[in-house]
Amino acid sequence: MKHTMPELPYALEALAPKMSRETLEYHYGKHLQTYVDNLNKLIVGTPYEAQPLDEIVRHADGGIFNNAAQTWNHTFFFRMLTPEQPAMPASLAERLARDFGSVEAFREQFTKAALGLFGSGWVWLVVDKQGRLSIVAKPNAGNPLTDGLRPVLTLDVWEHAYYIDYRNRRADFIAAWWELVDWRKVADRCIPRRWRCKSCDYVYDPAKGDPETGIAPGTFFEDIPETWTCPICGLYKSEFIPLDE
Repeated sequence: MKHTMPELPYALEALAPKMSRETLEYHYGKHLQTYVDNLNKLIVGTPYEAQPLDEIVRHADGGIFNNAAQTWNHTFFFRMLTPEQPAMPASLAERLARDFGSVEAFREQFTKAALGLFGSGWVWLVVDKQGRLSIVAKPNAGNPLTDGLRPVLTLDVWEHAYYIDYRNRRADFIAAWWELVDWRKVADRCIPRRWRCKSCDYVYDPAKGDPETGIAPGTFFEDIPETWTCPICGLYKSEFIPLDE
């Protein structure tokens, strides 16, 4: 399986001035490209050659893990950003208040973790199998998938993420990043949603899964393999649409 660069859901200049075009050209266009290229070279002739990216992250180590995790981490980081930030859905605000005390308390704890992570790494908002949210700081290429946790949001605090725009002012970068988070996508990742097939109206319910095709109950739609198809009409996963709760 050849891994490729993900497409950004916005133009390179769309996040400026909080995140400049030049930063995206280097961070996305050069750093991420290097991880993708290295991963493709390293997996040749190994059991990981045919595995999807998330499975490589869960099971590999050494150079393969580092490049696979950095590919996954960066792809997730960029896709959770938006130039037009939506209001935080009430369902997400309620979940954050339940697990952190308030939305503001969550932001303060997350920011503290990002400022306190020594050296390079990532700070994550994750959800466990019981549906509880927590904050996890990981050095280097660390990814919570290796701990059986579901990533909901991440912040890259490697210097290459912010040095062009903010030099050594990590705090200013973090403050700007908060204004780029796509809260709708965050809500989608921590609160299970049902998805409907556009062809036959079959509804995928995360609580039920699709055991006949190996999709266990409790599996988020986003975590289903891209090769999965509608069990009724065979339509591809990409042709499903979310149902608002």
